Amino acid sequence: MMPVDDVRGRRYRVAIVAACPFPTLQGSQLLIRKLAQGLRARGHEPVVVTYAEGLEEALAGLPVRRIPRLPGLRAAGSGPCASKLALDAALLVRLVRVITREGIELMHAHNYEAALVGLAARRLTGVPLIYHSHNALAEELPTYFRSRTARRLAHFVGAIADREVPRRADRCIAICRELVGFLRARGVGEGAIALIAPGGSPEEFPACSRADVAAIRARFDFGDRPLLLYTGNVDGYQNLDLLLASIGIVRRTFGDALLVLATHTAPRDLPPHLRRLPAGVRLVSAGDFATIRDLTRAADLALCPRRAWSGFPMKLLNYMAAAKAVVVSAASAKAVRNGVDGVVVEDEGPEAYAAAIIGLLADPVRRRALGAAARRTVEGEYGWERVIDQVESIYEAVLQRDVAAAEARAAAPLGVLEA
Repeated sequence: MMPVDDVRGRRYRVAIVAACPFPTLQGSQLLIRKLAQGLRARGHEPVVVTYAEGLEEALAGLPVRRIPRLPGLRAAGSGPCASKLALDAALLVRLVRVITREGIELMHAHNYEAALVGLAARRLTGVPLIYHSHNALAEELPTYFRSRTARRLAHFVGAIADREVPRRADRCIAICRELVGFLRARGVGEGAIALIAPGGSPEEFPACSRADVAAIRARFDFGDRPLLLYTGNVDGYQNLDLLLASIGIVRRTFGDALLVLATHTAPRDLPPHLRRLPAGVRLVSAGDFATIRDLTRAADLALCPRRAWSGFPMKLLNYMAAAKAVVVSAASAKAVRNGVDGVVVEDEGPEAYAAAIIGLLADPVRRRALGAAARRTVEGEYGWERVIDQVESIYEAVLQRDVAAAEARAAAPLGVLEA
């Protein structure tokens, strides 16, 4: 049996469980990929156990164990769908096989579906589970439905998951302070949860000259008009209706302003209200990170209208790493300090959001100053090395506890164990 002291400084064999296509350009998948790559760079042995689909070119040698492709079943993006029941069952089978064949010591599950799969795998294998919480399900799940009845039911189901799933894990990680308090109020012990904000990657956004910007704009036929950018998925919780309402107000002052919605979402999966866009809005298909990077570098302003309080938008860290001034709704302003490294809009209405955009478009000096400060914030406060340090500490603590418990059981008199 391994002594407790030998756990410190070890290299860990970890199954990172992702009940989703992986990798993709979505924020959660980006966090998972960066975490796995960071662990691998430290000498650990992470493997990502995930669905069949993913952007293979983004893996950069990362070990991935996929479920087989199931005919007629696909998970196009976030949110509930009937096919995920079969996909998650296949994920459980794959995960248990990986644990037993590859000597996995820890599971690190991201989001609720992966946590449920991980809990089932723990019961079958005894391997401890770390749950990485990206959101409060009772808040997000209703956004995938239209009818009031369906939303109420989704909220009810989400509330049960929020109360029952996290507290059953061996340890929890939350990505923002608000989520820590939320989960503690639902039974997760103070010592069983850690706050670890995601990291940013300034090195992926090198300085961009005016000529570079002009070339990017020419490639997309943007010209020199004011360019506003949103990147990411188009699910309901992103609150894109606020942007669509705001752009009309902005164009009363800046008549040629263009709002670009850059998304990896396939045209067939777009919601109906994004298939016919108002004047001044363009949808750009962004199937790789290079496209997102170039659009971000060419934009005048980067936007995050999300009202959801429980997540940490990875797009914010990308915008800031690219030295862009951001306009962000207050609920999702996790890394932004109003007036210091971005503009935070407290009012949820389009008039206030549009006013913030207009103010920055009219003041390029302030825009550049906020962008430069945003990049410094990411460089100084949101490094991935910090994230990996904290994750390693959690792995160590969980394994120490398990080894200590095993030693205590082995040392206990037989009568005590039987009692």
